[in-house]
Amino acid sequence: MTTIRSGIIVGLLLILTAGAARPQANEIVINANVNLLAESGEPITINDYKSYLRLIFFGYTQCPDICPLTMYFVAGALKSLGPDAERVRVLFITIDPKRDTPAVLAKYTDAFHSSIIGLSGAVATIDGITEALHTTYGYTLMEDGRERPVSRSEYEALTADAPYVPYHSSQIYILDQKDRLVDVIGYGSDSADMAVRIREHLETID
Repeated sequence: MTTIRSGIIVGLLLILTAGAARPQANEIVINANVNLLAESGEPITINDYKSYLRLIFFGYTQCPDICPLTMYFVAGALKSLGPDAERVRVLFITIDPKRDTPAVLAKYTDAFHSSIIGLSGAVATIDGITEALHTTYGYTLMEDGRERPVSRSEYEALTADAPYVPYHSSQIYILDQKDRLVDVIGYGSDSADMAVRIREHLETID
């Protein structure tokens, strides 16, 4: 059963990755003023971090592989930046707000680096951000030994202990101070590669 589930999830991720070709710089502009929740539980927007170079990653704290590996490499890149890491904010936006409360997100991101910030929000809000960035995410649910897709409304009706499994894209999206998507870091990029890409874009931040 676990093998079947893993195979389905991997297949979905391959589809997402294949469909998420790297956009041309500055062609995509997002609405960064949508309401989200900070790790403190207070309302916040992506533009509250506008003075920083913003890296956006979609994931969830119970992710077994993609999220912790990516955050590990991100943390390594930030450490290698030294003082310049203070000019960067990595916004880890959960696609599983049902389980990932602000407190859970704070504990998770703090384990990697202080410049990584966990954000939560309504599913409709997360949908708007992912659609603007031409990416997606979703959920599957185990029933009678089989796995099936779960709609957004069904997800919202589930309890946190229901046997659903989230899936998501694996890229990191970099925004400039005009809310333009200027770069996409692909899954598997190591800390050294990330640090080089981040330094390039830090030159454009006031």
